Amino acid sequence: MRTIFFLLCIIAAAVTLRADPLLVKGADGTYLPVLAESWNLKGGGVLIKLKKGLNTAAIKEKLAEKLPDQTVELRLGGIYFASVEQETLLGAVAGVDTGVSLKNDPLALLREKKETAEPLTVPIELRQTAGADEMAEAEISAVSFSGLDGLMKIDAVVRFGPKTGEFSKLKGPVKAVAFFKMKKNAADIDDEDNQRKSDLLVVRPKSLVLIKIEKKEEDGAYLVTEAHLKKY
Repeated sequence: MRTIFFLLCIIAAAVTLRADPLLVKGADGTYLPVLAESWNLKGGGVLIKLKKGLNTAAIKEKLAEKLPDQTVELRLGGIYFASVEQETLLGAVAGVDTGVSLKNDPLALLREKKETAEPLTVPIELRQTAGADEMAEAEISAVSFSGLDGLMKIDAVVRFGPKTGEFSKLKGPVKAVAFFKMKKNAADIDDEDNQRKSDLLVVRPKSLVLIKIEKKEEDGAYLVTEAHLKKY
């Protein structure tokens, strides 16, 4: 089985999460496991198995509180959501705070996807990072991704502009774009330019990212050529 194309090129110490969800949904539409080990249809509902060492009962209680419209049970060593379609359930639990944080790097498990995956992980030592002075810090407001042409549209608020360059005074709300080279309706796993900005695939509103802006397009949007997740 191949590893999946999901590149989180970040330094673990820079990640600060309050708690981790069972899974998250990337901007490309795929679901990526965090606390979850796997999910499967079972008896008209969905059974989610957790990573080893987690308190399944405590997480189940937290999810029952967070998702009052769902029937949540402990079953077969996992958390069972009764009478719900898988796509509906995954959308409901994606990103939901479970009250539990993984030890060490809380996003490390996002670098792997099992069962239905086909991706690729790039070792941290192979990361290509722009100089810190070239990066702006921005908080994501909204993001959309087209799987047809690889265009990502981003609404963000620049908190701190880069220390050097023509965009050093940039601050406040901006619109930005990033382009991913596509291969068989997915981002090309071998493309180095894709790898440098792959963290954008998992940002969500309130995520903090360090971005390198290459230029300003004719429509006023800024072109992002590199991105590193600072806070999910």
